[in-house]
Amino acid sequence: MKNNFLRGISWRPVVSYFFLMIIFFALLQLYAARRLSLAGALFIVLPLSVMLAWLLYQRVVGPLNAIIAAARDMAQGNLDRELRIYTQDEIGELARSINDMARQLRSTIALITEERNRVRAILDSMADGVIALDREGRVLLINPVVEEIFDLRQETCLGKKILEVIRNYDVEHLLQEALKKQKPITEEVKIFGVGSDSRIFRLHATPLKGTGREIGGVVVLLRDITERRKLEQMRTEFVANVSHELRTPLTSIKGFLETLLDGALNDPETACRFLEIMGQETERLIRLVDDLLDLSKIEERRVVHRWQRVDMVDVISRVASLFRSQAKEKELTLSLEVPRDLPGVYGDPDMLAQVLINLLDNAIKYTPRRGSVTIRAMVLEGELRVEVEDTGIGIPAESLPRIFERFYRVDKARSRELGGFGIGLAIVKHIIRAHGGKIAVESTPGRGSSFYFTLPLAEPAYR
Repeated sequence: MKNNFLRGISWRPVVSYFFLMIIFFALLQLYAARRLSLAGALFIVLPLSVMLAWLLYQRVVGPLNAIIAAARDMAQGNLDRELRIYTQDEIGELARSINDMARQLRSTIALITEERNRVRAILDSMADGVIALDREGRVLLINPVVEEIFDLRQETCLGKKILEVIRNYDVEHLLQEALKKQKPITEEVKIFGVGSDSRIFRLHATPLKGTGREIGGVVVLLRDITERRKLEQMRTEFVANVSHELRTPLTSIKGFLETLLDGALNDPETACRFLEIMGQETERLIRLVDDLLDLSKIEERRVVHRWQRVDMVDVISRVASLFRSQAKEKELTLSLEVPRDLPGVYGDPDMLAQVLINLLDNAIKYTPRRGSVTIRAMVLEGELRVEVEDTGIGIPAESLPRIFERFYRVDKARSRELGGFGIGLAIVKHIIRAHGGKIAVESTPGRGSSFYFTLPLAEPAYR
């Protein structure tokens, strides 16, 4: 241990200082023996003092100043600076230790930054919102989903009470309860976003495990279940609508059967009329079941498409010819605005014809006498666009977002009178989507409607 201690000492400055002390002692002896004058002593001592001061500065003061300056830079976050002191003494060892410490700190900070960025990337990529609170209910972290839901910015929220950040009583109450009980809590709340539409979220709060401020805190996961609830509501409405549509003709058929069995069979005229009505109701049931089966197959992609290059000019012409007599009966003007050199598309010709049949049938049904129905086709922005425009009764603005839903009808009484089930437009929507296209509607009540869909043009390789 003694050898290690001696080996760690730098002997050069010690020898220099010892040598200078011997010179000073010799000068004092000479001066005391009156062999050296005061001026001579000063002439010798001053250069030696300067040399000693220079030696002290070079060996001690200069390196210490460099170490102090480097330490200040490192304290301010500049860990890239290194001390260039390579002496084999204690100061050199100190400089090397500081350089090693800076390199270790850089490595540690890089690891921490990488881990933080990884966690941040995961949080930013989550589809669910995340809120972390400390034990006092102050915000520790929110992710971009929460920023979007409540129109916030994380930098303005950190350290604030949750009630100062989120103006929603249900959310605030759940968070306060989770902080108080320190037990997992799950609840559904309705939150009004930046717009007027409300969204439903499932909030799951769990105690936050950690150290420091995190102890006693809580982390909350917000999952948007609006679409799920809408689907559940649509399923409920679908079952109710199907039940109603099936029950109405079945009840009618049952009533007529009971009437016939009670003696109406003895009156041939009445029996014939009842049987005719029963036949109509049966046909209505068959059409409903067929539409449901078609819709189910299309939605589940179980339809075997006869994919081929389709000449839409031919499809439009054939469909229009099917409705000429019906339009003439209502004194409607049915016109086509379709260029003969219209490029083809790729798809199933029968399914595309079904789209036009449904759209044209609705246009003729809901257009009063002496009105007009027009079919247009054009190439717009690299896609084929087909429009079916009428001068009918139109669709209210509040019904436009739901017009393509199953069983949705603007005027239920009128639709039932005209034999509609509210399934045709849902079938149209799914067929167009299956062909990689889009469908939309524009309408003004009392002035008419324009249904239009777009389809990708056939690839040059298939032409």
